[in-house]
Amino acid sequence: MKDLVKKAQNGDKDAFVELIEQNKLALTRAAKAIVHNDNDIADAMQDTVLTAFTKLYTLKQPKYFKTWITRILIHNCFAILKKQRRTIPVEHITEYGYEDNRDTSLDVQSILDTLPEDDRLVLTLYYLDDISIKDISKLLNLKENTVKSKLSRGRAKFSKIYKSREGNSDEVHRESYCKT
Repeated sequence: MKDLVKKAQNGDKDAFVELIEQNKLALTRAAKAIVHNDNDIADAMQDTVLTAFTKLYTLKQPKYFKTWITRILIHNCFAILKKQRRTIPVEHITEYGYEDNRDTSLDVQSILDTLPEDDRLVLTLYYLDDISIKDISKLLNLKENTVKSKLSRGRAKFSKIYKSREGNSDEVHRESYCKT
């Protein structure tokens, strides 16, 4: 990835497009963890790509491209949420569903959707986007121990919800089996 970043910094547009393609899924997951709405995700992605393209020269260490662009995305997502809070009354906000992710099972995604935003974001960045605890702490301006604590609490909440759903599906399966 370092070579692509250097090429892109030297004006190679194809290298920049390749960088975006390599990181597209991870960025989309992170955006979904924050904004939930397909239109807002698209807006955040578009703003992120534009900012990354125009500010790529400011990236001093090419090996941190993924962390750098994810930080831009997170900033853009929170800017969208902030703008929405100013313009839409809370009572008019509806829950938005979004398409299932081909790389994440529906069960996992639905459980992630039930978690608080902080837990969902940290779990998504760590498990789905393979970003290290150190890099997550930089992205979110948190201490590494805070990220570890959030991961631990998020895993516990996720596990509890998952186990409760598994218990319910076993009961439903047993009931349907007994009826036949």
